[in-house]
Parts: sequence; C-alpha cells; structure tokens
Amino acid sequence: MMFIIRQTHDYSTCHAHNEEKLQKSQAAVQGFADKGVKLHAMYNNRLEHTAYMVVESDSMEAIDEAFDSILELGHWEITPVVQRFPAKTKI
Repeated sequence: MMFIIRQTHDYSTCHAHNEEKLQKSQAAVQGFADKGVKLHAMYNNRLEHTAYMVVESDSMEAIDEAFDSILELGHWEITPVVQRFPAKTKI
C-alpha cells in the first residue's frame, strides 16, 4: 500500500535549527526499512514548516511503529493512496 504523509509544525517547534530534532528525524527515516516501510520520496517547504513523504508499506501498523519515536515532532497526516494510471515515461 502507498501512503502520502504530511507533517506540519509551527515556528516554535521547527526542526531546521535544532540539531537534536534533526538527528531524531534522520534516525527514524533511516530505520524505516527495518520496520517494513519503504521511502519513495521526501519533500519539504521550510517556509511553510511542512514536509511530505511518499512511502510504501504492507500495513498501517508498520507505519505507526516507524513513526513512534518522532510522533511529538509535529502533526502527522497519513493518507493511503492508489495509482490510478501508469506512470508516463515521456511527457
């Protein structure tokens, strides 16, 4: 199953200049595979304090476990999605 994850936070809880939060986030992402979560893409908009991830997992339970250590670092919206059309190789 594919999921799009949106994480938001405000200025007071921003990770950009907090080394401890950055290391905690990076460690969680690096451990995704060990928990059954594959990261396909990750994007962020620092000015809006928003990050997006596209992940794949067999279960929501695996995602819950993968994010357990960083739940308090913001608000997480996890939305299951499906690919409706094959990806185009050339536009």
